[in-house]
Amino acid sequence: MNQKVTQIKPVLKKAKTRKLLLDKAAQMFSRQGYQSTSLKEIAAAADMKAGSLYYHFASKEALMVEVLDQSIQFISDTVAEEIEKLPDDYSFEMGLRAFMRGHLTAILEHPDYTTTTIRNNGQIPKAVQISAHKKREHYEQQWRNLMTQGKTENVIREELDEQLFRLMVLGCLNWSSVWYKPNAATIDDLVKQYADIFLNGCR
Repeated sequence: MNQKVTQIKPVLKKAKTRKLLLDKAAQMFSRQGYQSTSLKEIAAAADMKAGSLYYHFASKEALMVEVLDQSIQFISDTVAEEIEKLPDDYSFEMGLRAFMRGHLTAILEHPDYTTTTIRNNGQIPKAVQISAHKKREHYEQQWRNLMTQGKTENVIREELDEQLFRLMVLGCLNWSSVWYKPNAATIDDLVKQYADIFLNGCR
């Protein structure tokens, strides 16, 4: 057998097993909670022995950190793809709609990952929160920059608390993963409605 093939196969197998464990962990963390999920259960769901799981992840905390990192990566990458479609001088409103569309697309396409954070708020150990903070902070800074642009363009009122506005938008988007049904409104429909409410209010 070709030596390169021999070297690559174990690497691919390891990556495939790692992804399977992450998928199962995200599924169980999002549905039954971090505290109620054991490594033994995750290993069983992945059809492997509990001891074998430690070859890929040193602890449940390390597994959770990876799930949270993957979650924010899905969202950040999808938002970036939407922003790439815009002209360089895009307006705040164009940016807001692109951010919303990317965020919604990511959380609805990867619900187990993206609802893990929402449904485990208060359960995640402090060390895990700290480890996951850096990547989340980078993404949230992009939203802060967008809100600043909104004020610069006089779309957001000067006296409006932009942090509160940002948290309201993100909260609305995140909780969509809990109630959204694929056979209902499309993502574009939701973006249109959400943007209209946040930009123009309900009157």
